[in-house]
Amino acid sequence: MAQAYRIYDSDAHVMMTQRHWQDLPPEYHLRRPRPAQVGDTEGLGGFTSLWFVEGRLLPHPWGPGSQPGNIPVRTYDAFPGTPTAFDVSEGSQDLSDPAARLKDLDRLGIEVSVIFPTTLYAAMTSDPGLEGALYRSYNRYVGKACQANPKRLKWVGLAPLRDPRNAIDALREMQSLGAAGAVVYGTAGDRLLSDPNFYPFFDEFQHTGLPLCIHFGQSYPGLEPLTRTMLAGNIIGMSLPAFLAFYAITCGGLLDRYPKLKVGFFEFGSEWILYAVARIDKYRDMAEANGTPYNTDIGKKRALEYVKSGNIFVSGECEDRVLPQEIELLGEDQFLYSSDFPHPEERDAGSNEIAERNDLTETQKRKILWDNAIRFWGNQ
Repeated sequence: MAQAYRIYDSDAHVMMTQRHWQDLPPEYHLRRPRPAQVGDTEGLGGFTSLWFVEGRLLPHPWGPGSQPGNIPVRTYDAFPGTPTAFDVSEGSQDLSDPAARLKDLDRLGIEVSVIFPTTLYAAMTSDPGLEGALYRSYNRYVGKACQANPKRLKWVGLAPLRDPRNAIDALREMQSLGAAGAVVYGTAGDRLLSDPNFYPFFDEFQHTGLPLCIHFGQSYPGLEPLTRTMLAGNIIGMSLPAFLAFYAITCGGLLDRYPKLKVGFFEFGSEWILYAVARIDKYRDMAEANGTPYNTDIGKKRALEYVKSGNIFVSGECEDRVLPQEIELLGEDQFLYSSDFPHPEERDAGSNEIAERNDLTETQKRKILWDNAIRFWGNQ
């Protein structure tokens, strides 16, 4: 059982709440997300209250840009019949009561937990100014909440890359509040993370020593027409940006320019990396052999070298059947444990599944559940 191991949860969440935006700058106050109630609720499966943001309802169950996400009522009300390990209070879910969250961590046997924002932040608005204001207001909220016990409640701050100057200010602010890292999504709108527009942010970020966290989310607007159901939102809109981010840090040259950067991929699973590395290296080798113009913008190294460098970390799923093969590819020091608590996927018992696997060594289990997180996050 997991009780035999120390558990460092590298990806938990805080549920979206109006409290996130209580200190928006005056020019954005009236544009804050607002809860809205649906009158005709037939067939909505519990999605009867949504966020009204910039003329859109988020998350919406059908139509372009459909995706799952946190709604204004308690999470489990949106997923009737979902089994839960125990009841999770509103104060624990939205961190308005940090003591309640700490009690839940105790019941789960989790010693340290890193708090991430909801995935809806990946596509809240196309306005860089409003996005930056929402991100920074959120950072202040969660940063102050985690000060209740900064040893156990750690958090990552949203970086508003689409406004690079504001992103630098946000970075300095989140550092002052004690952030353990910065979180971005697979793209910044329609731009790759390796876009030169973001160099000023990364030039400053590299000096912080903080890890860059790339989280699951529907960040690339071009995928929205294809995501007309929540299933499509999960598989297409929210998962494919992992490939776009991996391309950016390898072929796009992000790790060439910032060779000390630690990059983590969260909630994408980890099976995808077997495909991505092999696919990139196949065409990179062909490009090198063919010469100009093929061998431009290909990165200085093969993808396999980047993943063997120790810079790239992934949080997989506890039930991942090819985890041993992924460990063989990346090395056993690159995998992190994530509970996704308190989201309804119920990964909160995942540490037990890791502990009970018979295809992992005791050393590998210990590293996944604790040691690797210390290497990634630092012993803060």
